[in-house]
Amino acid sequence: MLVIGLDIGTTGTKALVVDELGKIYGQGYKEYPLTTAAGGQVTQSAKDWRDATVHAIRTAVAEVDGSQIAAIGISTQGASMAVSERVEDADLVYTWMDSRATRQVQTLGETVGYDAFYKKTGWALFAGGDAAKLLWLKENGLFEGTEKLVSTLSYINHFLTGEFVSDPTNSAIRQFYNIERQCYDDEILSALGISEQNLPKVLPTGAPVGGVLPQVAEQLGIAAGTPVFNGAHDQYCAAIGCGAVNVGDMMLATGTTWVVLGVTDHPVYTESGICPGVHPAGGYGAMASQINAGSALKWFKQQIGDSYREIDRIAATRAEQCKDLFWVPYLAGAGFPCADPNQRSSIHGLSLHHDKYDMARALMEGVAFEARRSLTEYQKAGLTARRLMMAGGAAKSNFWVSVVAAVLPESELYISECADAAPIGAAIFALKGAGAVPTLADAPHLTRCRKVTPPSEQAVDYYKQKYAQYLTLI
Repeated sequence: MLVIGLDIGTTGTKALVVDELGKIYGQGYKEYPLTTAAGGQVTQSAKDWRDATVHAIRTAVAEVDGSQIAAIGISTQGASMAVSERVEDADLVYTWMDSRATRQVQTLGETVGYDAFYKKTGWALFAGGDAAKLLWLKENGLFEGTEKLVSTLSYINHFLTGEFVSDPTNSAIRQFYNIERQCYDDEILSALGISEQNLPKVLPTGAPVGGVLPQVAEQLGIAAGTPVFNGAHDQYCAAIGCGAVNVGDMMLATGTTWVVLGVTDHPVYTESGICPGVHPAGGYGAMASQINAGSALKWFKQQIGDSYREIDRIAATRAEQCKDLFWVPYLAGAGFPCADPNQRSSIHGLSLHHDKYDMARALMEGVAFEARRSLTEYQKAGLTARRLMMAGGAAKSNFWVSVVAAVLPESELYISECADAAPIGAAIFALKGAGAVPTLADAPHLTRCRKVTPPSEQAVDYYKQKYAQYLTLI
């Protein structure tokens, strides 16, 4: 059986053709731009999502018989919104990175309440959330009250099937949805002056949405009526794709931002702002983002001009001369667990005998130390990572993996061998919907995770001492 896992990301869309054994038969990808402007504006085009979906799927099915595609599952970025009278006419998207609604966050915090938003939606109020952006749009005469508020998932579902549908994970990050009652929140909608008529219908992740429309199927190169199964926010899809599906499992997604997502049997709220949400596999997720991670190393790599492979190889040999070198990696301010956009990066212990590879090592260690700080907050909330699934770019770095293993010796560390955990998660939704997988927990052969060799006592002791010193510097 062949299915498509589709991932509509922030900067591009990827499609994978996968069978029930996890073999990838084809893939397609298309990038699209972000448009930035003064005042925190970060926008893109919904029509770019549509066009990239067509290109990615058509490319992915080029080497197979498109009529044999049994189903499509979808992963999407969250909290990016377009406003339009008709869903199909939506174009200008106010992305989750758009921060122009800072003042509106304060307004909503003072009216509905900061704590109320967090406890209802699982997300602390933020300028990139759709609730704050909608208030900004109203105040600037850009929302009259009858338009549809179109999210990424609801736009793609509508494009493929004609059905205006979202899911609980995307609806919650938009800050319209009550995660414990599992419905739109009347108090929030009333405060914003909207109704459910403005919003997509919410169906569970994995629920059937509809069949691909004939005119769309022709563009995609697949059969009309191919069933589409409802998707989820990309981090939840990535959790499914790397096997974080049972209570006690935890994902460490190591992309531009490092994201921790644990699986729990109840919503977890903390002073540090862990974000609870409805987990597609059952129970709840508990998510937090470490904003300075892959982006920090990417920035440093651009400055020095070396490859990741070379940085990895040489940095691994510098333990002794780096034992007193530290880099606090707040290049874009501090993220979880003590979010502060005004905090700045700092380097400690730098001497004339250090070089660029020593600095790279210190930076990679600093990111791992921040992951340890994040997991400490989870432990305080009673969440221990029985199995920690590491996925994404850093999982390809033997050195970085070894540092994470030594910094977090209490967890069994697993590496996802698939670089595309989010579209794999989406493909698993499709396989389950098509009857090839009984439950989301019954797809370990699709997640392709291998257990990391436990660190040596010497490495654990080295990083235990170095982490204790690091904590005195932040």
